[in-house]
This record gives sequence, C-alpha cells and structure tokens, in this order.
Amino acid sequence: MTQPTDPVFYHQGELHMESCQIRALAEKMTTPFFCYSEARLLDNVRRCKDAFESRGIRIHYAMKANSTLHVLRLLAEQGLGVDLVSGGEMQRALAAGFVGQHMILSGVGKTITELNAAIETGVSQFNVESAEELALLTELAEQKNVQVSVALRVNPDVKVNTHKNITTGQKGNKFGIDMEQVAELTQLYAGNSHLIIEGLAIHIGSQICDTEPYRIAVGKMMNLVEQLEQEGVEITRLDLGGGFGIDYGQGTVLDFETIAEVISIETQYFKGTVIVEPGRSLVADTGVLVSRINYVKKADPRTFVILDAGMNDLMRPALYQAVHPLVTVAEPKVGSTQEYDIVGPICESTDTFVRDYPLSDELRTGDLVVFLYTGAYCSVMNSSYNSRSIIPEIMVNGSKAKMIRRPITQEKLMAFEQNVQELCLV
Repeated sequence: MTQPTDPVFYHQGELHMESCQIRALAEKMTTPFFCYSEARLLDNVRRCKDAFESRGIRIHYAMKANSTLHVLRLLAEQGLGVDLVSGGEMQRALAAGFVGQHMILSGVGKTITELNAAIETGVSQFNVESAEELALLTELAEQKNVQVSVALRVNPDVKVNTHKNITTGQKGNKFGIDMEQVAELTQLYAGNSHLIIEGLAIHIGSQICDTEPYRIAVGKMMNLVEQLEQEGVEITRLDLGGGFGIDYGQGTVLDFETIAEVISIETQYFKGTVIVEPGRSLVADTGVLVSRINYVKKADPRTFVILDAGMNDLMRPALYQAVHPLVTVAEPKVGSTQEYDIVGPICESTDTFVRDYPLSDELRTGDLVVFLYTGAYCSVMNSSYNSRSIIPEIMVNGSKAKMIRRPITQEKLMAFEQNVQELCLV
C-alpha cells in the first residue's frame, strides 16, 4: 500500500496536511473536496526557479493544469509568467494579477474573439499552430494597426513514452506546424510591419520522465534555428514547453534540476531567450481529494469500495487510466489487507478509480479516504455529470485553512436555465 508523503503524513494515527488534520477539515466540509498545501506549492516554485532561472531560463506556468484563482494569485506573486490556452484562462490570469507582457497564448484552435482579446491585452507572445492561424492573426493585427510577436509552434515529430492521449509532438497529432513548413512561413511574413516571427515553440507531451525526448526535440530546434539564420531569419526566443513528469507512485520522476541542466546544455549556443512552461510539476503534489466511503459492497468475485467522489470529480482515471495513490485518513493498523475495486457513484462503468487495490480489511461505511497528487488536471476537469454539484476547494497554510472555491450546487447551476429567452432569428 502506498504511504503518503510530505506535506501529507500521519500524526498520532490521523492523516494531516501540513498542521491540519484531514478529519477535522472533513467535519467542516461536505465531502468530497479538494485540499491544497500552500507550503508545498511555494516550495515547488522555489525549486523550479532555482533550477531554471539560475540558468537564465524563463518560467511560464501552464495554467491548464490548475486554474483556481487562489492558486494563480500565489504563482503570480512569485513572479512567474503564465501560458494560456483559451480566452477564459486569460480572464482568470488577469483577475489573478498576471499582466499581458507576462502571458503566452497557446492553443490549436484560437477563435477570432480570443485573438482580438489577446491583442488588446498586450499578450507578449502568440504561439501560432498553423499557416491559417498566422494569416488570421496578421489580418487582425493590421485592422488594429499594432505589431504582435509570434513563435511558430513546431511539431518536431519526437516519440515520447507516455499515454497516447497526452502526446503532442508526433506526426499525426493535431498540434504544431511541420518543420518543413517553418522556413516558408518565415519568408512569407518577412518584413511584415504588423507581425514579427521571432520565436519557435514546441511541446512534445505530458508526464514525461525521460530526458532523451527533450534532447532530441531541442536538438532539432537548434538545427532549425541555424537553418533559419542562414536564410536571414533571426530567432530570439525558444519556447520549449513543459510536460515534466512527476511521481504518482510509480517511482519515476523528471525533476527540475535534471531537465534544466539538459536544456541549458542543449541551448548553450543560443543567444536569445529560453522559456519553459511547467504545469503539473508545480501543482500536482500540492493537492489531495478527500472522499468518504458510501458502501463497502461485498460481491462475487470482488468487493467494491463505493465512494462519494465520482469520475466527474476525478476524471483522470477514466480518461487516461491514471492511478492516484489512495490512503485512509485513519492510519492503518499493522495487519491484514484485502484488495478492493475503488469506484464512484456515477452511473457509468468507467467510474472506476482503480481495481484490486490493497487497503485495510477493516474498511467501513463512513470511513474517510484520500487520493494523493490531485493538484493537476483534476479540479479543472470537474463537471456536473449526473447533476452532481461541483465540489469545493480548500487551501491549507500551516494550522490554518480557508475555502478558496465554494461548491457550485445544482441550485446555482439550475439558475442559468431559468427565465428562458426567445431568440429573434429574422
């Protein structure tokens, strides 16, 4: 059975986050709920800055990993930039204190509305993913008589050892521009007074624990920079994305210091600005999901632990077959365990968190359990499927805790369906 790690630990038989007892938090809240450690978040940022900024590499947080406003405010206060993939994320980033000059707008399907809003906000870099997007952005910049800075997102066709649903830098992925097309586009827009192509960007995937794909991808980018220079195009920015893997209990991780050293070596002859966009690696281990057991259902051939948390609260197992380590709030006694299928209450067979998972054979209805490492790609994927409320979030700081997102109840959701309005179609 996986044991919790700092800042989540057992003390006097009870699971704590920092100095807060999880059971005490659950008595103040309706389960399930997310709970974050401010100390771990700030420590992750410190280690990240020590690794990258000490080597002159800029950090932009990939906020698609977790866009809760309180989390964003803490990151903005630490001086990080931010990487956005939607207009909604830009609104949140602005509300959290990020400014346009610290923003990068990524995303394969940016709308006219999103591009216009980003131009007006003064976003510092547009990571453009197609010739078609480049043409549209140029037209919009001309209409507003402004100049925008562009990095062409390149698809380097690099294979990575990760889940097939989170690869983004191979042939056949929807992301990026073929390397063979980059020189053509830079020449086509050379001298344009409203658009300057000064960067190249890549993002090869997520949850990558091996440095070799990065070595290959960055090497390809450096070769492309040299090729473009020979054709009279100066590249002054290299945006190398993120995807640095964390340890979900599998024993492998790509730590900041290791990947920063690789990037530093591979870009040592590049004279411009190097950027990385960590997301999961900054926030994943800051959060847990607290849930209560509804039933321990004994059936043939297996026993089910049915939780009050469902796949609408924690989508990653259903979407990526991800496994989040699970621990009980009461410290397990030394003794026998049994294997359970851990499932939720949603009316879907895919609402299964993990099968054959060893936990105490004394589990009972009402017991509290905790999924670890839920700070990334969990809260942001919440839905109200089965007409369930969107669950609250708590931030812990030492012995203090505060609710940073209230639950979004069905009453609140149904309010958007009241006062039906007729649409005039003529």
